[in-house]
Amino acid sequence: MNRFSTAFIATMLALFTPAALAQNYPAKLVRIVSTQTAGSPADALIRLTAQKMSESIGQPVLVDVQAGAGGVLAAQTVARAAPDGYTLLYTLPGTSVTTPQLMKNKPDERKDFTPIIVVSKAATCMLASVSFQPNTVKEMIAFARANPGKLAYGSNGIGGGYHLEMEMLKHKYGLDITHVPYKAGVDALMATVSGTLPIAYAPCAPALAQARAGKVKILAVLEMKRLPELPDLPAMGEQIPDYEKIAGGNDIYGPAGLPQPILKRLHAELDKALAAPEVRARMREISFFPDGTALEEMAAQRRKDVEITARAIKAAGLKPE
Repeated sequence: MNRFSTAFIATMLALFTPAALAQNYPAKLVRIVSTQTAGSPADALIRLTAQKMSESIGQPVLVDVQAGAGGVLAAQTVARAAPDGYTLLYTLPGTSVTTPQLMKNKPDERKDFTPIIVVSKAATCMLASVSFQPNTVKEMIAFARANPGKLAYGSNGIGGGYHLEMEMLKHKYGLDITHVPYKAGVDALMATVSGTLPIAYAPCAPALAQARAGKVKILAVLEMKRLPELPDLPAMGEQIPDYEKIAGGNDIYGPAGLPQPILKRLHAELDKALAAPEVRARMREISFFPDGTALEEMAAQRRKDVEITARAIKAAGLKPE
């Protein structure tokens, strides 16, 4: 009897090992908690991705929007969830890279989450009004040096990626340029179109539309090298020695302690969904592009992003609140 009981208990325990759980995964609805505003381009992208994933795994995949508070609310929801693969976080790298350095008592990607996949990278442009004399980043730097305190630029808000990009540039070259924060990069773009601001940072899709209409000039794409999808636009890395890019795009994380078998299954299923022609087409429409970062490289890349962002935050003079 004792031998039977021992064998039975051992068998039951084996059914709950990570490998066994992964074999049965997923057995119910998967929830993706999103920091992106409902109806936004990034929201449309994750909903289409979730649909494709659902078709593959045979289970519903729900997108649960919890926007606001810099992504902290959504991050807390996922950080507190069981590490079973049924609650995931869809967010900008800023939520996991920048926010932990600017807020106290907040979830920290390095301790509270398991990186799963980089959904996409975002194409962002530095642009100028058509009346602004400089046509390149180098010319803009020279102009700013010759005219300290006379230039202003628009961004997507204090502590946002666009703000940190310019503050790094200002620190590197000793520039005096006033920051004008907006709620979104598109708002900064329209201020440049109207001539209210000489310089702005904005997503490339709307910036390109305005540039083709002759209403703004694009000085650079915020990348180390030219994007294959936008070969005619100069990259910031071509013009600025030792340029360091602030992380942009969208990531998916799970709670800390996600078992490796479930992590690998999730990565494979999401990678498959993101490769669907409809998803790739939607990315192109909103100036997002496939990233191609391997699973084992994602955590290392985000650690590097934390280091770069820390330097940018220091350059901007920002303190945790």
